[in-house]
Amino acid sequence: MAGVTRLRVATGRSGPSAPTLPPLASLLKSREVEDPVNLWLHRPLAYWFVSLIYRGSVTPNQVTALAMFVGVAAASCWFVGTPATMVTGGVLLWLSAILDGADGMLARTKGLSSPAGRALDGLADMVVGFTTSAAAIWHMTSQSSLPSSLMAITGIVAVACTVLHMNLYDLYKELFLRHTRPGGGEGHDVQSIQSTLEAPEQRIAPWHVRLAMNFYEDYLAKQERLTARTNPWARTLLGLSRQGNAEHAASYRAHNRGPMRLWIAISLAPHSYLFAIAGMLDMLLPYLLLRLTLMNGLAIVALLLQRRASRATLTAYQL
Repeated sequence: MAGVTRLRVATGRSGPSAPTLPPLASLLKSREVEDPVNLWLHRPLAYWFVSLIYRGSVTPNQVTALAMFVGVAAASCWFVGTPATMVTGGVLLWLSAILDGADGMLARTKGLSSPAGRALDGLADMVVGFTTSAAAIWHMTSQSSLPSSLMAITGIVAVACTVLHMNLYDLYKELFLRHTRPGGGEGHDVQSIQSTLEAPEQRIAPWHVRLAMNFYEDYLAKQERLTARTNPWARTLLGLSRQGNAEHAASYRAHNRGPMRLWIAISLAPHSYLFAIAGMLDMLLPYLLLRLTLMNGLAIVALLLQRRASRATLTAYQL
């Protein structure tokens, strides 16, 4: 029966609808790892959307697909590049960011959270990020009087840095949740994803689910290597389980709250709405330059503080 349940989740089939919609607070990850705009604007709007559909047959994977298609539509508008389509693309990108939070809420409401769903969400985010970034770079190179090669290189480097920032945020958000929340984190490790991939039901899952799971496994493997190279103390913390230990939770929170606030500032949520606003105002180049300067500076400071915080946390754990 457990195998059948996992297969239903992996293939996107809905389980029984929840009799009542849980309160918004119970569907949030943690206020301590959320961007303020995401927490007070995006999440309530996503919750309102979920309240309209959760009793029906709409699945979390379908909401993920909708968020992806809206994001790709935003990129298409930016490729056109007229003043009207730049505004439209920015609005669509912002809407995609709101929908991106609704799939997880719907999954938790219907009891359909799964590694496959998380993997599909990550793959959809990658598609939206790649297409909108390509569209932004195309628009900048076609509109600017500066050399196209210079604009393209600037855009590519800025996007690469942004991806790194989001990867680091995901890592330290997961660590924060694992060590401070009774239910632990929401992510997975490479070994658990490998076990899922080897399960018999996964072999008959749709191709896009298998693609997403392989992408997720590779993402987690690279994240572990990045952690080992930049913060070995955090790599040790990843292997520890401290859920339910109130003393350790308080200790982790005390040492890591400061760095976490910096990671939040350079995470996906603020990037999504700032990128959308920059597109609406046709100021994509200034925004990407901001990512190259201020955001990179914040990332360096955050990593230095995080290394110290991770080391202090292990000392506090007496390990």
